[in-house]
Amino acid sequence: MHLRLSSATRNGKTHSYAQLVESYRRPDGVPAHRVVAHLGQLSTAEIENFKAALAANRQGRHVVVARAPARTPRRPTANLRYLDLAVLLALWRDSGLELLLSTLLPKGASDVAPADVVAALALERCIDPGSKLYAERWFPRTALPELLAIVPASFHNTRLHRVLDELDAVTPALMSRLPMLYLDTLRRPAFATLFLDVTDAMFVGHGPELAVRGKTKEGLFQRKIGIVLLCNELGYPLRWRVVAGNASDCTVMTDMFRALAQTRWAQQTPVVCDRAMGKTAILREIAETDLHFLTAVTTPEFETYAPKLPCAPFAALDVRSEPSPEALARMVQQVREQAQVAGLARVNESLWVCDLGMTEVGTRAAADLELTSQAPAVGAARALQLCRTIEQAVAEGRFASFNAASRAAGVTPAAMKKYRLLGRLPQDVQETILSGETDRCSLAELIRVAHLADPAEQRTCWAALLERAAQHPPQRRSAPRCPSAAAPSQEAPFLVRVVAYFNPERFVEQRLTAHRRQAAIAAFVQELNERLANPRARYDRARVLAAVDRRLRRDDMIEAYEVSVTEHDTGGRIHYQVGLKPITADWERRRRYHGFTVLAAHPALLCPAAELCQLYRAKDMVEKDFQVIKSVVKLRPIRHHTEAKVNAHVTLCMLALLLERILEHQLDGRSSAQAALETLATCHLNTYRGTGEGTVPVYSLTEPDKDQLALLRKLRLQLLAQDDDLAAHITPRFNAESENTEASS
Repeated sequence: MHLRLSSATRNGKTHSYAQLVESYRRPDGVPAHRVVAHLGQLSTAEIENFKAALAANRQGRHVVVARAPARTPRRPTANLRYLDLAVLLALWRDSGLELLLSTLLPKGASDVAPADVVAALALERCIDPGSKLYAERWFPRTALPELLAIVPASFHNTRLHRVLDELDAVTPALMSRLPMLYLDTLRRPAFATLFLDVTDAMFVGHGPELAVRGKTKEGLFQRKIGIVLLCNELGYPLRWRVVAGNASDCTVMTDMFRALAQTRWAQQTPVVCDRAMGKTAILREIAETDLHFLTAVTTPEFETYAPKLPCAPFAALDVRSEPSPEALARMVQQVREQAQVAGLARVNESLWVCDLGMTEVGTRAAADLELTSQAPAVGAARALQLCRTIEQAVAEGRFASFNAASRAAGVTPAAMKKYRLLGRLPQDVQETILSGETDRCSLAELIRVAHLADPAEQRTCWAALLERAAQHPPQRRSAPRCPSAAAPSQEAPFLVRVVAYFNPERFVEQRLTAHRRQAAIAAFVQELNERLANPRARYDRARVLAAVDRRLRRDDMIEAYEVSVTEHDTGGRIHYQVGLKPITADWERRRRYHGFTVLAAHPALLCPAAELCQLYRAKDMVEKDFQVIKSVVKLRPIRHHTEAKVNAHVTLCMLALLLERILEHQLDGRSSAQAALETLATCHLNTYRGTGEGTVPVYSLTEPDKDQLALLRKLRLQLLAQDDDLAAHITPRFNAESENTEASS
């Protein structure tokens, strides 16, 4: 038996293989060799050991291998989080953020640059977000003291809060410089798209004055602030602003539009925002900025912007029960076929487009509502006349909704919603109001009477109101108590481009949702009637009507049903039964636009309709940014108590978001930033004591695995994981401490 070495050359490289071979004689008597084992590639020492063992075996001798004395490896004095932080810091510096913040933040006489503190806090938000007190404890456990040359003791709470105040002061200048920094880094002349949206964040504790208790986006009641964010198509934050928690989304976004109108980089770039901006009054304001806006119109405005929307072919399609998956797929396919019949252009299975061209939007004349000059001019009589006229116009189909009709009359939808309550009053009471005999009663008093559900109770309160009014002389009014529709505000019309798209899956889901709500309300009425039939029930008519009213308002169905309450005598006991009758006209209005979205754009946006629709759908980029700063960067809960600290905290979260987006962009979307950072997190920096007294510590890296090396190659940061180059980009903590000690002394 002997060792045989073979070699082969592939791609210019020679590979050696070892085989254990024995000699034998074939049946025909010819000597031959056969391979006992394939040993693969062996080192020189292994080959010599095999040869020595085979030679000793042939001579019948024993081979003894001398063992080297065991040595206990040296233990590291510290194991510091390194590679993920080193990569983020390299991206921070390469993007120009370090230089920019060094220019903006004050230098001072401190041994620690404020820009380095901001960098450390931004990296902490990406890796292990926590409070500022937690950041003080977290910092020494990482390699950031070596990477930033900061003594851990210098990274204390007082310094952190001082830097936060400085960061808040320079945030406006930072936001003004970021757009050009991005464009220079990306080597682009302009951004492709801008996205604008609003979110909120809740507080721990009382918070500043901006923190107002209210309902958050998740439906919780908390003290909160609002955050307006503008980002580009890559999700890079460009502008952000902290606003009061009760500020209207459309108001703060309109303010952002006005601010963007003063910049050069936002001109000629589409600014996409959600349907909160899709109301005529708001569109008029943002159109005045001449920015290239794109937003979705609210459903009550469809009639104004898209009167020719091809929704009639879908009216007969309905979903009456919970379908199986197969039946649901058939329904969607049926809706797609109907979309083709309706003349919609197919982009993909869930996007069917209709270009409605340019539309001039302005205030309609009051004559459209046939309001005569003899109509009452002021007070409750005028409100009731408006109520009757608008309800008649909607019933005749001249307007798709009460909101559209009220706007045509020059009255806000909120005001008209109150005026329509007067239509609940008994007919003779309404005639009395129209005759002008109630001028001594205020409109608010009459609306309170109309709010009562029981007609008998309405009459009682009405009589008491007239009696009180008769005891007081009529008040002299200097202005009408109700807006007059005879002369609505004449505002100049403005031009918008209108595009609509239809989603068959959304159509089916909306029809199913409407059916579920109808079934749930029917089940509620059945259950309520069963309770009312119970001999122990103690409901009077007012309580029954109030219960039904609450249930209908929960689903915004108060105008979709006619409610009736009847009395039944069962064995001498009176109990009530509730009846609900759907109002056909209202249900048709609600169902008419299922599946449709109407977009309003600046008239200069002349790209194809399909591109506009896909551009609007891409607005989830800013929503994904909000997801990152809420879940990964941990924007909330906020623990600061001053407005400056809250603003600085939000700025830190935006800088951390920027790092996340830059990392994803560098990886070409092949991996999320969080997945990449998790892969890099296990490569740590090990610290060993020096061999002599007073010597610097010795550093070595945990061996990087193949996935970590692949990420570093993709980012072109291989040097960060090489021991030979480690000294070039870290400052030993011992040296940093010594230098700062000498400087302070």
